[in-house]
Amino acid sequence: ANSINSSNDVLIVIDGLPGGSVTALSPDDIESIEVLKDASASAIYGSRAANGVVLITTKKGRKGQMEVSYNGYVGFQDVKDRVDMLNGREYLTVLNEINVESGGDIIHSPQKIEEVGDGYDWQDIIFRNSIIHNHQLSFQGGGDKSTYYVALNYLDNEGVILKSGEKKYNARVNYQLQPSDRLNFNLNLSANRAATDVIRLGRGTNEGVGVLSAALLFDPTIGPERNAEGYFDVNPLVAIENPMALLEGIDQLNVINTVYATTSADYEILRGLKATVRLGTELENFRSDVYENDQFQIGRGVNGRATINSNENTYWLAEYLLSYDFTLGEHDFKLLGGITYENFERRTLYSQASDFLSHVTGTNLLQSGNSDTYVVQSGKFVNRLSSKLGRLNYTFKDRYLLTASLRVDGTSKFSDKNKFAYFPSASVGWKISSEPFMQSQDLFSELKIRAGYGEIGNQGINNFETIQTFRAGSNAVLGGSLQTGAVPARIPNVDLVWETTKELNLGLDFALFDYRLSGSVEYYVRNTDDQLFQQPVPFTTGFNSVRVNLGRVRNSGVDFSLSTKNITGKRFRWETDVVLSLLKNEVVELPEFAQRIIYGGFGFSGNYLIVQEGSPIASFYGYQIDGIFQVNDDIANSPQPNALPGHPIFHDTNGDGAITADDKVILGDPFPDMTFGLNNRFSFDRFNLEIYLIGVQGVETFNNLVAESLYPINKERNHIARNYLDRWTVDNPDAEFPSGVNYTSYSDGENKVNTFTVQDASFIRLKNITLSYDLPLLNAGPFKSVNLYVSGENMLTISDYDGFDPDGNSDGVGVSRATFTDYPIARTFRIGGRLGF
Repeated sequence: ANSINSSNDVLIVIDGLPGGSVTALSPDDIESIEVLKDASASAIYGSRAANGVVLITTKKGRKGQMEVSYNGYVGFQDVKDRVDMLNGREYLTVLNEINVESGGDIIHSPQKIEEVGDGYDWQDIIFRNSIIHNHQLSFQGGGDKSTYYVALNYLDNEGVILKSGEKKYNARVNYQLQPSDRLNFNLNLSANRAATDVIRLGRGTNEGVGVLSAALLFDPTIGPERNAEGYFDVNPLVAIENPMALLEGIDQLNVINTVYATTSADYEILRGLKATVRLGTELENFRSDVYENDQFQIGRGVNGRATINSNENTYWLAEYLLSYDFTLGEHDFKLLGGITYENFERRTLYSQASDFLSHVTGTNLLQSGNSDTYVVQSGKFVNRLSSKLGRLNYTFKDRYLLTASLRVDGTSKFSDKNKFAYFPSASVGWKISSEPFMQSQDLFSELKIRAGYGEIGNQGINNFETIQTFRAGSNAVLGGSLQTGAVPARIPNVDLVWETTKELNLGLDFALFDYRLSGSVEYYVRNTDDQLFQQPVPFTTGFNSVRVNLGRVRNSGVDFSLSTKNITGKRFRWETDVVLSLLKNEVVELPEFAQRIIYGGFGFSGNYLIVQEGSPIASFYGYQIDGIFQVNDDIANSPQPNALPGHPIFHDTNGDGAITADDKVILGDPFPDMTFGLNNRFSFDRFNLEIYLIGVQGVETFNNLVAESLYPINKERNHIARNYLDRWTVDNPDAEFPSGVNYTSYSDGENKVNTFTVQDASFIRLKNITLSYDLPLLNAGPFKSVNLYVSGENMLTISDYDGFDPDGNSDGVGVSRATFTDYPIARTFRIGGRLGF
């Protein structure tokens, strides 16, 4: 992660069109994927490539008779890893015990506890075993002058939570035409539609809570049945909607229609001199329809509420390139120069109405609502990017390599004096294995060392942040009538400049024993200066923050990859791929006026992130807990004189005898020390087995579900079982967790961020296992190939994390990681086949 507040997403380039989405692609349409991580390689793609580039090339047609292929599967999904919450009996017993330990009486009688029994497992109620199926039909062929590839894809993914799911439709046409030896035309066209049934995944109290958080925190003694009035029961002390009310009371459908199109023409002017013109567009229409009926508290209170939110996004690219390839003796040159122009436009429309005569119409007749409740908002946002680029590739004797490039980017987001910036890059390489002195050895099949340096800019700010704009503000009475006023929308900063990443790479590529063992090792140092940061400002300004340039962030690490051909027999083969990455992230420089920046409030837990020199960006900032107070401890003379036995002991970091915000320390950071992947492929005759493992080690996350369990808004909310079954009592003094008695005295917003709630999110996961079989084609009729397979995805996860997915991120700020109730990761079993005709 290079940037504190700006986007850290990689740039996706699909068939030469930057900014595409992988989710809009059918995996069967992909021909190849190339990852450009170092700045010397990705700099040619400009400002959006600061975090790396993924180049995706889709399939093209082949000359010859038309070939037809089908690939499809049917799968079954479930949620394997559940959160162990208190059941009904445990829930009532814990409430009784805590109330008695707090000096009160037993609330729930033994008879009631016995009648409740295990109560209701709300995870079982809202989760379901769901079906997923995918079907792709493709056609390809062509003649001497043209080729084509046409594909249709349909995906139906029934969600693992009731009333959730997604249907996707994809159509693709790739066409190539070569009317002469010097002229080539290419057309890549795809249309995609995704319709998603959305469930609310928010957090909060009452109507603000989401389905999953409600299922975890709701009273487990209350079930999913409607009462005599036709509504779902609630426990008013819990202050959470019944999960079924959230499912039945809110209908939301999100639909995205997207068209991607790129067309290019290549003309060879002279031998080696080629001109290229590429035009591309991405047209996206998004619409979200939400209707809240009387099963939901808000809908019942306003007699139904309908909301429509729509966005129209238009992106255009025009690219003009000139390349010249030539050779002078043993010197090979490749020159490239060009200009690009990109235009981004977004139009938004938001409308809402309430108080309907009937819930039947949903969002189809907003005008039938009460006109006094109408809300209409609209907007238009435009930004442009223009660039000039040049690149030189030079090779001498096919073993000495040099690449140099320069890109000039200009963006409309910055003020006139800072619109343009220059981003150079260069790399050198030496193919040692091609040297004459290496020809007599047979150890190294390939050996190459390389080094690179590059600079890339980041323009990741909102439109208009460098100029003063206004928005509709509060109304005022002027001249005896009500007038709508306008107020400043932000504090502008005309001095904002490009955030710049400067990267140095050193690498070694190798292959040994006739390529039986091959791999690479790469060391990198990446410094990002002039961070585009939202700096908090005093409330007296009327704003929360202002965008500024500040500081330097350094990422350094090692990437290692290894491929081995372990067994290469005629009938049995075994191959292994290993990738491993080590990362260190550090803030190395901050200005004098901002040596410590504390920010990032999440849920009800206050600010939980810090940026300071010498630490990773967005480090978790809170209290270290040294243990739990015991009965005989001298609590009165401790830094927490009002604590009780069973309360957590907060570490007095500065030794001043009191627990204050000055005692906060860094508890971890969201950056893994190590990530790895291990892929094994086995083949025996016509059988193939592939096993893929991934892992992350040395990473932390702020787990707001644990914070809500240990420090709930009210004690009647349900809890993670182990937090309370292993809580401190007089009879259980060695417990891991506090007593829960009078917990509000140690659980204000900032105290919730501590060594209990900042958790280790390391994990190892069996990501995929696939077994396939190629059928022999004796008298197979129309079939040219038949492959059948079974697979399992997310089959096993090993982690100490309390939640559904240690790799999730509910509401992280920038690069941070914070989890609460992410949509759970599904375990999937598939059976499918690939047929060729």
